[in-house]
Amino acid sequence: MVTEQGSLLYGVELDGKRHFTFSVRLPVVGDTIAALEETQDEKGTTEGAAAGLHYRVGILARVVTIEGIDAESVTTELLLNQLSDDDFDLIDAQVSALKKKLTALRPPSPDTAASSSPSENTASPDSK
Repeated sequence: MVTEQGSLLYGVELDGKRHFTFSVRLPVVGDTIAALEETQDEKGTTEGAAAGLHYRVGILARVVTIEGIDAESVTTELLLNQLSDDDFDLIDAQVSALKKKLTALRPPSPDTAASSSPSENTASPDSK
């Protein structure tokens, strides 16, 4: 699995200790569904600014690993209560960087691939 790593500015505190090193994986459809369901349960809607931010934090809670914290402990609630806006932006940027990295691994499509044979001389004999 391809991941992207980073370091938080302010960290996440759990059990009296701050944790700073994190990694992210690519969000998948299952993460989206789970975060939407959780947002609906918690906010009663998936519309509006507060629900939108809750959803985004829910996605990050599913794709981030924080060094020194068990995966089961990294929840939407933990991140909502411990993650600063700046650290949220850092994690979100790492997800974007991972998407860019994975996109770069994709082979070119046949329509955009360079021709494997050199171009023929297209000048007509009369133009000489």
